[in-house]
Amino acid sequence: MILKRSSNTFRGGLSVRLSAVAVLAVLLLPAMPRGASGEVYLWPMHGNRRLSSSFSEYREGHYHAGIDLRSYGAIGLPCLAVSEGRVVRVKAGAYGYGKALYLKLTDGRTAVYAHLDQFNRSIDSLAWHYRVHRETNWCDFRLPDGSYRFDVGDTVAFSGETGTSAPHLHFELRDEAERPVNPLIDIYKIPDRTPPIVSGLEVIPLGAGSVTEDGPLPAVSYFRASGSTRFIMPDTLHLDGEFGFAISTWDEQGYGRYRMAPVSIDLAIDGQTLYTVRNEIFSYSQSGEISAEYDVRGEGPAGRYLRLFPVRGVTRADRSGPGVVHTGFRESGMALQKGLHVGLLTVRDAAGNSSTAIFHFAIHDMPEITTAHRLEAAAEVVFAAVDPDGGDVTVGLFESFDGGRAWSELSPRREGEYFRADVTDRAGAVYRIDAIDDEGAAVSRWFASPQVSSVRDMVFATLRAGTSGEGVFLHVKTDAVLASLPGIAAGKENPLTVYQTAPSEYVATGGMEELSRDLTVFTVSGMDYRGFPVFAAKASRIFTLRSGGSARFTLSDSIEARMEAPSLRGITPLRITEVPMRGTVPAGLVPVSVPFDLDFPRENLSKAMRLHCEPDAKAGLFMWKKEKGWRCVGVPAMDGGYVSVGRPGTYIFLTDGIPPVIEHVAVEKSHEGSGFFKPYFCSVPVTEDGTGVDPWAAEARLGGEWVVCEWDSFRKRLIIPVPATFPAGHTVLSVEVSDRAGNRSAGEFGFMLK
Repeated sequence: MILKRSSNTFRGGLSVRLSAVAVLAVLLLPAMPRGASGEVYLWPMHGNRRLSSSFSEYREGHYHAGIDLRSYGAIGLPCLAVSEGRVVRVKAGAYGYGKALYLKLTDGRTAVYAHLDQFNRSIDSLAWHYRVHRETNWCDFRLPDGSYRFDVGDTVAFSGETGTSAPHLHFELRDEAERPVNPLIDIYKIPDRTPPIVSGLEVIPLGAGSVTEDGPLPAVSYFRASGSTRFIMPDTLHLDGEFGFAISTWDEQGYGRYRMAPVSIDLAIDGQTLYTVRNEIFSYSQSGEISAEYDVRGEGPAGRYLRLFPVRGVTRADRSGPGVVHTGFRESGMALQKGLHVGLLTVRDAAGNSSTAIFHFAIHDMPEITTAHRLEAAAEVVFAAVDPDGGDVTVGLFESFDGGRAWSELSPRREGEYFRADVTDRAGAVYRIDAIDDEGAAVSRWFASPQVSSVRDMVFATLRAGTSGEGVFLHVKTDAVLASLPGIAAGKENPLTVYQTAPSEYVATGGMEELSRDLTVFTVSGMDYRGFPVFAAKASRIFTLRSGGSARFTLSDSIEARMEAPSLRGITPLRITEVPMRGTVPAGLVPVSVPFDLDFPRENLSKAMRLHCEPDAKAGLFMWKKEKGWRCVGVPAMDGGYVSVGRPGTYIFLTDGIPPVIEHVAVEKSHEGSGFFKPYFCSVPVTEDGTGVDPWAAEARLGGEWVVCEWDSFRKRLIIPVPATFPAGHTVLSVEVSDRAGNRSAGEFGFMLK
């Protein structure tokens, strides 16, 4: 079983002849026999079948298209042809898959090997001469059918860490239509006795007027483990309206703390399947749908919630079911009777381990506190609380004289439809009413009867506007308890629906029809329990965008910008707000704009937005990243006048006038690999804390000859592999490096090659 020899001529006149590789017998691989346990293909590496990532796992902006095989920090492990096939594509780049080999199998599938350190000797020779001939460090070319064939078990490449942060082999299988498929379903088996973990459940109000006990915005509850395969939510959820659910879950193979995506998730309500997720197959055109399917609330798998209902823009065929629950007469979703219901989540991994998570929820009308006030003629409070479902309501009344920090319980008595209670005859009291209906749902209301104060003072309030798929919302937090719900409006004539979520916190919601054309002024007015007034206003530039639409705005009175929306999943709000500076600007960078927030619902983006602008030619757009500071995401002058923006966050334009710093050269030991290269390589660390190194513009010459140099962005260094034919002895390495702002540095080093 040897590599068939052939020759081929490429564009530019480059002719390459392949040499035979050593025979590799499948019989010498007892740990990975073909067809073991009914498997279809040979496992792509020697050794234990340990994974660090699984198929369809969450990645920033896309689904993971394969599985990641652990190499335990090693580089240069042989990667094997899983079946007979021919090489159809060779790729080498600084990002993404790094070095990748595409092997078309005889059954029509394609096996992809990525993050490689080297290819097979013949492919190494081909890729090297292809790049040297064109004086480019990167390549991505396809090969004619039958040019380079491999038999099962042949070494096609060697594992590495190109384009990624740690050594491993990314392996994927694609069907005849080039769609990635899950290789752990009916193809390979892996050792795994660890069941999946279910962490949290997000409840997402979907219709107007839909609320949980926490209000109109999505709310998260957490499961508790009850054994190794069973998770239980201790409290009953209370819902009013139309809802979808989202789950935080992951799988561990049991050999390290790698948190991977499970193979399947089933959601059942009252024993009836409501929604199913099968991580089986998707096309690359669907990969960007991950932003619509996930709600990212925090870092890591525990902070990511997979929506278990149909989401506009998600077209994957391995998702099914109505997903949504509601009361009433709607054509879609699952209609439920008012009352108590049981939800069951079943999560399975590739080895057949499964875990279940149980939660209970009641759908009903929330109790209402319809009136509450203190009498003027007596030290009494009168209030009413009802259950719209017709049930009984249990009430509690409390008073506070320190603004709600400490409470004393009072004893209300029923008088017909009302409750009355004697209170302390003293000014400055705040009252809290708790009402619990017979389903267990609890609501609270805070109020006061302040006297107009002769002291001139104001209540301070902080306002934070946000966007959602349905419109906008405003968070309001005051430094004192208000006497009643404040009046909150968007503009002069658009009052918003107000919900109290804590003694001094409120959420106001509204649709996009309540927004002004470009500048919306939110106002909050009311009075606190002492009689001091509150008035606050916040101006927000909130644009309403459709696919192909754009919004024009000015940054720092000097930069004219335009945000373009190439493709959206429905009408989308875009909020632009100038904010205070975060952290410290790296040395050598100069702000040319103030920091600004870009806020929009990520799930509405089918393609990333484009921020068009013409700042200084050396200015880059930087994004604030927690624990990393300001990081460049693009340079308009280098990228066609715009930068792609796919996620909300805080941004700023900074000018970069400092060139990269080329530090030294080191000769580092490598593995034997394919034999095309010497068992060492040249490494040149580069410091660039501004717009970042431009990998396409780096150049290297070894002994005066143009050679390939590869930018390792994770380890901040240039890698210069040395062909085995390069003569030993004293030589000179010359390198030139540019950053993305066009600043360029050069260095020259003399050293000995063995």
